[in-house]
Amino acid sequence: MKAEQFVQGVNNNWIIYSPLPYAKQHSSGIDDLVIINGLNTKESVDADLDVTIDPQYDYVYSISTDNRLKLSFDKSKHTDKSSVVEALKCVSVKYTLGNLKPNGDYYKVIARNSLGEEVHRTTPMTLDKVDKVISTFDDTRDIGTSGFLSYQIVRDFIVE
Repeated sequence: MKAEQFVQGVNNNWIIYSPLPYAKQHSSGIDDLVIINGLNTKESVDADLDVTIDPQYDYVYSISTDNRLKLSFDKSKHTDKSSVVEALKCVSVKYTLGNLKPNGDYYKVIARNSLGEEVHRTTPMTLDKVDKVISTFDDTRDIGTSGFLSYQIVRDFIVE
């Protein structure tokens, strides 16, 4: 998951991650379908992300209808995005998959740099267009300064 936004609240700061891939649709409340390993957490609703955190927990998280993980913490714990991303890099998140239905003959191409970081993800496309995307990236990207790219082709699904 990608850390997309760092938010500074009155009592807490929080970080918002990209949507949980292929996750079962979450409600705006607490549904206990997510497990965060390596952190002392409690699930909450979005409205409570800036409420003072019970001292028995280090973090409070919320997942609402947009399926984005929002992780809240006391302002003194992490003061900026890089601090929280570094602190949480070894944390794992487990969640319930939704009912996945193949989206016709569509696929996504995921490009990763030599460090394994995702640098691009396409919108769904048919296989006959995949090679054009890959060759375009290979022909237009300066690989001398950034290392090589690797590609992953994954089926596109509709989550029901």
